[in-house]
Amino acid sequence: MTKNFYRAICWLFLSTILFAAKPGFCQKVAVTDVSYSVQDSNVVIRYNLNGPGDKSYRVVLALRRESSPDFRFIPIDVSGDIGKGEFAGAGREIVWHMYRDIPNGLYGGDYYFEVTASLLGGGGASWLYYVGGAAVLGGAAVVIINKKSHPSGPTSTSVFPVPPGRPY
Repeated sequence: MTKNFYRAICWLFLSTILFAAKPGFCQKVAVTDVSYSVQDSNVVIRYNLNGPGDKSYRVVLALRRESSPDFRFIPIDVSGDIGKGEFAGAGREIVWHMYRDIPNGLYGGDYYFEVTASLLGGGGASWLYYVGGAAVLGGAAVVIINKKSHPSGPTSTSVFPVPPGRPY
């Protein structure tokens, strides 16, 4: 086989990767307008999830603190539009039964909620692993085939001098 054939294979894999990695193929998921209010002993968190309405999502809630960027608490006793489900749309609600998770309550006023969502089942970047794996395997095949078609061994005849002996 010729060198041009190997180049064509390489270009095919590279163009496949570039085409598949276009941002237009990724479905965008955005959580907006996160707000909360305290009602009796519960905290009600409201959010909007912008994404395809016929898809399933994983929604995660985290309590954060502005004065301590490393602080991240995941509420356990929650209900509503959280976990796995079809949550796309406006006016979504999560109810956190705060005193069941934190019996003594919270002190301070710099807390906020972070709501994140990811697309389940075929969305996201997991397909990139398959495309990347195919490209790596294809590239490895081209390298192996190229090595078989070219003789191996040193291409130059220069010889390095012997290093001087060690002094006693």
